[in-house]
Amino acid sequence: MTAATGVPTSRFRADLRAGLHRLVGGPERVPGVDVARGIAVLGMFTAHVGVTTPDAGPAWWLLDLSHGRSSILFALVAGISVAIVSGGPRPLDGDPLRRARTRLLVRAVLLLALVALLDLLGTRVLLILGFYACYFVLALPFLRWRPRRLAALAVTVALVGPVLAFWGPEALARAGLRLPRDGSGAATDFVLTGAYPAIVWMAYVLAGMAIGRCDLRSERLRTGLLVGGLAAWAAFSVASGALTDAAGGQDAVVAQRDATTSVDGATFAWDDPWPSGAGLLLAGPHDDTAFEAFASGGFAVAVVGLCLHVGRAGRRALAPLAAVGSMALTVYSLQIVAIWRWDLLGSTTNGPLVVMVLVTLAAATAWRFLLGRGPLERLVGTVAERAAGTPPAR
Repeated sequence: MTAATGVPTSRFRADLRAGLHRLVGGPERVPGVDVARGIAVLGMFTAHVGVTTPDAGPAWWLLDLSHGRSSILFALVAGISVAIVSGGPRPLDGDPLRRARTRLLVRAVLLLALVALLDLLGTRVLLILGFYACYFVLALPFLRWRPRRLAALAVTVALVGPVLAFWGPEALARAGLRLPRDGSGAATDFVLTGAYPAIVWMAYVLAGMAIGRCDLRSERLRTGLLVGGLAAWAAFSVASGALTDAAGGQDAVVAQRDATTSVDGATFAWDDPWPSGAGLLLAGPHDDTAFEAFASGGFAVAVVGLCLHVGRAGRRALAPLAAVGSMALTVYSLQIVAIWRWDLLGSTTNGPLVVMVLVTLAAATAWRFLLGRGPLERLVGTVAERAAGTPPAR
């Protein structure tokens, strides 16, 4: 009877086609961007719970790349997403632009509420979501800018921001002002003293917006991002190493910086020795220098270029990774819950990391195949779209 009517078979095929369509994303999505975002999220898994020292085996250096660079890639892709939702190569204007700004503002508020809940778990993970939300707000004045202006501003921030972040807090401390480095002073922590200071990290968001304002289907753009990003990563990493060695070596530079930096209860006077400018030559994770911005930022740009190359051609093979990227907010949040529930920080093996990655890939793939949009993405998107007066996205 089933074979004769063909109804169950036809329904199964229709459901399968619909699931595959959801899995690879609709025509409005850029697969390469989802893949890059997925890499960033899984990279943060590695940085949080992975063993990335030589004890991890011969591929330890590959795992070590996750430190700092994963969050930079996350910020870069955030900028690309902001550009895409505000018009891509053709920036929105008028009422559509107003609605796009409203959506971004509402998303920022909801992200701040979410990170407040995650912060209560006390996992000791440096949560990027609160900074991420505020980056959206800071990006609003630049939604109509063209790629060249955005890229020029990104370079300017990458050059000037690290100088202000390096000496600014010390100058304020020596002026007798208390600088909260524990998040208790939200504005100061966000701009200068936090793990992701906006005065530096907006360079990555603006660079991402410049990329998102281009035609992401362009072969020339993809190749330029890949080659140019790798060149910047290599050049600035090598230059940082050579200049740091000439200044006495990384350990000496870090020791001098730490010895001349004020801390609570031990503030230096104006005429005491200041942190040496050699500290600006470092390019390690969260050093927040221009060398790190151009080296690790270049690495992130190269990853985006590579993902744009393989994203559409290999979107079926990379569907699990793209699924993670398409619901990055949900995956990131559940990662924090998992770290809290099973106390995964400080693991001596990469077993927990492997389990987290495999479970995440399988669960995200199944969810996207069956239901499409991630649960938190669906909630945040629906609220933001209704607030902006636009119909809910499919």
